[in-house]
Amino acid sequence: MEPADVIVVGAGISGLCTAKTYKELAPETNILILEERATVGGVWCEANLYEGIKTNNLVGLYEFSDFPLLGVSKYGVPEGSHIPGRVMYQYLTDYAKHFDVYSSIQFHTEVKEVEKLGDGWRITATKTNVNGSTTEKVYECKKLIMCNGLASTPRPISIPGKEGFDRPIFNHGGLAREAPAVAKDPSVNHVTVVGASKIGYDAVHLFASNGKQVEWVVRESGGGAVWMSTPWIPLGPWMVMLEHVVTTRFFTWFSPCIWGHHDGFNWIRRLLHGTTVGSLFWNARVGIHNYPTDIHDYIRSGQVTLRRTDIDHIGKGGSIEFTDGSHMQTDALVAITGWQLVPKINHKTSEGIDNDLGVPSSSQTLEQENFWKGLNARADQEILKQFPYLRNPPAAKPPFTQTVTPFRLYRGIAPPGLTAKGEHSLVFLQMVHCTANLIVAETQALWSFAYLNYKLPVDRSNVFWDTALTSRYGKHRYPWGFSAWWPEFVYDAVPYADMLLSDLGLRRWRKKSWRKELFEGYSVHDYEGINHEWVETQQKKVTAG
Repeated sequence: MEPADVIVVGAGISGLCTAKTYKELAPETNILILEERATVGGVWCEANLYEGIKTNNLVGLYEFSDFPLLGVSKYGVPEGSHIPGRVMYQYLTDYAKHFDVYSSIQFHTEVKEVEKLGDGWRITATKTNVNGSTTEKVYECKKLIMCNGLASTPRPISIPGKEGFDRPIFNHGGLAREAPAVAKDPSVNHVTVVGASKIGYDAVHLFASNGKQVEWVVRESGGGAVWMSTPWIPLGPWMVMLEHVVTTRFFTWFSPCIWGHHDGFNWIRRLLHGTTVGSLFWNARVGIHNYPTDIHDYIRSGQVTLRRTDIDHIGKGGSIEFTDGSHMQTDALVAITGWQLVPKINHKTSEGIDNDLGVPSSSQTLEQENFWKGLNARADQEILKQFPYLRNPPAAKPPFTQTVTPFRLYRGIAPPGLTAKGEHSLVFLQMVHCTANLIVAETQALWSFAYLNYKLPVDRSNVFWDTALTSRYGKHRYPWGFSAWWPEFVYDAVPYADMLLSDLGLRRWRKKSWRKELFEGYSVHDYEGINHEWVETQQKKVTAG
């Protein structure tokens, strides 16, 4: 058994940022980071780097506030460009080494189970050795930080007949491992891509740019293609960065947000949203066109063919039979299957605590189900009272279903059951789909440190209520997406950061003038120094007695 003060599960952006924050604020802490892959990076780890992968964000907006990427010659990313995946992987590796986090990482270590102990946690993991054999390892810690993310395990392919399909077939998890051989194989002329999420776009571009004929299947029974935008959009006579639009306070006011009052402009929000009049987009699924050429040119030329139907079954000879009666043959099939919501990690707890952890579960007791059912009904009523026009969502219903409960976390971070009982030993970070990932990562990292060390005021009587509001808000705000199961932010990220900073006793208005505060987009650099600011506030509290 290997003991530690704090264990972080996952060495992606959030895991590295949180470990660095903890080391900065409590350097004497013994921290271990458990990572199942061979490298750091999470979604940007070396094993995930398929041809053409880049950040949706532009350089300068996808970096830590105290470790620049833009302007550093080593990375060679020009201003106004998207960051190539390999550069992102190198940057995160450099970040981990620069802040002495890298030495705390145990790679090839997959966490299988976490178990609640009386005063901490036991973690059971499988270590893959150099020779391919595996060893079970057991760890114990006082504080546990889960940063294993939402997008870690692709769903398996469930197309009927796949067992008899005698051509290359893989899901999006194989874009790095299996796609290169298909893309470079001269005997492969035709590739079928099923799915039109952002990764679906990437897959289509990957094969089309390698000269393949691509059949792009957008399932009629699915949710349709993701909304794609260029990184710069027209706004009146100006061209503005889309990332800045969604983090500009003035524009955030026009989007309903259950935690929006934390920005200090609630009177404006009440004025804008207190009636049934209003218009808004109902989907948080946004992708950025970050390709060197216009991907739609492949469609215009006929090299990529769109097909709006469902696959009935597949079979020998690369045959594909569609539900509309048509059929075709292909040399390879790539299915964009989405991500598994059911956690791979088993959370083993004493009776009555498991549901209170706030992670998706398929084993609710009747008592737990009724408890949340009542809270959800009250939360729904409150949300629709504040934002009356959310009562009229699109008539069409989303086709997405899940067999588990949604994420239910206090402030999107902490287990509500443990928090309400006064125990602060576990947090879940970056369990959110968001365009402003670095803002969320840095503010969550500081909030979690304060929470885990009992230096954060919590109204325990309202923990479950606040959790229900946060959980149910997404279902109403973005019904044509996945927000019924996990948080999705578009215009919600800056008010979310405001909420966390307010909890911490830090200033939320961080611009140098009111004009900039209202009309200039926020970036992670506006939050530079929040760790130091928080330490100063704590010292002042001690001095004041």
